[in-house]
Amino acid sequence: MSAVDLPDTEVSSFTVDQMKANFVSVAAHQLRTSLAATKWTLNMLLNGDLGSLNDEQRAFLSKAYESNARMIALLADILLSDQIDAGKLKSSGIAVNLPDLIDSVLVEIRLLGNMHHISIDFVQSGAAIPPVHIDPQQMRAVLQNLLENAVKYSNPHDMVQVSIEHRPDYVAIVVKDQGIGIPSEQQKDIFNRFFRASNAIQVEAEGFGLGLCIVKNIVEQNRGTISFTSTENEGSTFRVELPTSSVV
Repeated sequence: MSAVDLPDTEVSSFTVDQMKANFVSVAAHQLRTSLAATKWTLNMLLNGDLGSLNDEQRAFLSKAYESNARMIALLADILLSDQIDAGKLKSSGIAVNLPDLIDSVLVEIRLLGNMHHISIDFVQSGAAIPPVHIDPQQMRAVLQNLLENAVKYSNPHDMVQVSIEHRPDYVAIVVKDQGIGIPSEQQKDIFNRFFRASNAIQVEAEGFGLGLCIVKNIVEQNRGTISFTSTENEGSTFRVELPTSSVV
């Protein structure tokens, strides 16, 4: 057998694995496109663009919207996880205005917050925030994940707060909630793939524990860092620090 030859079993295994990966990628993309169209229609209905709704109709459509959004988020996580596994997660960094990016993400997150009776406050100091050199689509996924978690694991009538801090060489995005928190003995595993805290499973049975692992990979791919503090039954604060464009 030459140095480049592989046993039939290895060739077969590689081919099957590659076929599985390709199938997952194609299927996820196709499903996400269909779900996005459904989400757009449901959003129009809930916003009253297609006529007024009574309370019962709104309640049913809200549940459909939430289920649809959950599936879209899951497919996005699967696709990103697949890229990370394959070493294909690459960032196309451009100068991005963070307040504008956060505002655009909050348009969707606030609807989710309304369904859970959670208010979301975007605190802006009024000071000019310098641009950061990041991949905007990847950072959108980070913000969506952190904010969706903050909403899902908060109690009704709690508040979720997102803010921006500017320091000489970096800009920090801070997402703070008043929710269930993370048990202290489980905090060391929170960024591990497939890990979910025990109290999070009780609140939200569905989920694969991919989100925070993906968030950490994306933040580091964009030359940033992520950290958190959390107290069970009191809430969590996640902090993403990104270098400003001036230090690229």
